[in-house]
Amino acid sequence: MKFILDRLFEKTQGFYPFFEKCPKKYWEYYLAKRAYNTLDYKYNWHNPRTLNEKIRWLIYNEKLELKSKLTDKILVKSYVANKLGKNHSAELYGIYNDIDEIDCSMLPDSFALKANHGWRMNILVKNKKTFIKEYKNIKKITRNWLKINYENFSLEPQYKDIKRKLFIEYLRPVDFNGEIRNDIQVWCFNGTALYVEHNSNFYNTKWEKQKFGYKIAPYNEEARPERLDEIIEMAQKLAQGFDFVRVDFAIDGSDIHVLEMTFTPGSAIIPFADIKYDLELGEMLNLSSNGVCYGGK
Repeated sequence: MKFILDRLFEKTQGFYPFFEKCPKKYWEYYLAKRAYNTLDYKYNWHNPRTLNEKIRWLIYNEKLELKSKLTDKILVKSYVANKLGKNHSAELYGIYNDIDEIDCSMLPDSFALKANHGWRMNILVKNKKTFIKEYKNIKKITRNWLKINYENFSLEPQYKDIKRKLFIEYLRPVDFNGEIRNDIQVWCFNGTALYVEHNSNFYNTKWEKQKFGYKIAPYNEEARPERLDEIIEMAQKLAQGFDFVRVDFAIDGSDIHVLEMTFTPGSAIIPFADIKYDLELGEMLNLSSNGVCYGGK
């Protein structure tokens, strides 16, 4: 079995679908191996020190009930509304178990069709006529979405109990190119917003460029986003009670929308340019409230 799995791992380069076929008893071994391919080090399961190691530790040790709810792209909207008030999420037009439940006559001319239980499951519709024309192909795509069990796909158990749904929401004008643009991601450690990621660059909350970043990332200085202080304050309200969370925002006219709350960016394989940055950020995340005891280096 191990020989077969080794060959399959090499063939897929440890990409997520590998774990759908891999027995759970081998997950820890291959997860560490996959991390090594990107991070150049294997997870230390017993003495987590880097940010990636600590996020992976939290994946398996932090209580999941609320994290699972907030990972659900539909349920998180009510949480945001309770914490921040109304109008801080994209307007929800409908929730569906299957695409055939959608009544196109009730939809606006532009909208976003999404699934609630994972990522990269978005169809952004600028013109409803195009959606109707491509309906047969879209039906196939969305039904495939609903078959995916993201716990097995990403080894993140907060996805396990999400009831898989389709939903349609307001489409921001900046989303028309198929990707969220100019999103502002606030990294919160132990309930405090410490860093802001914008177009793969990192800044502190005073908008001073940080030296750390990804292996492949632009290094140009960018203008400070409007209403950043409001965004940081909102992020901290949402982050209370969590050891680590990244809160993603977008500005739409006069509205500030929360896109999602991300507890496991990069599935805890964040490709920082240097391990020293991974270690420095790891030192800022205190897991002592979870009973983690640290040994030597």
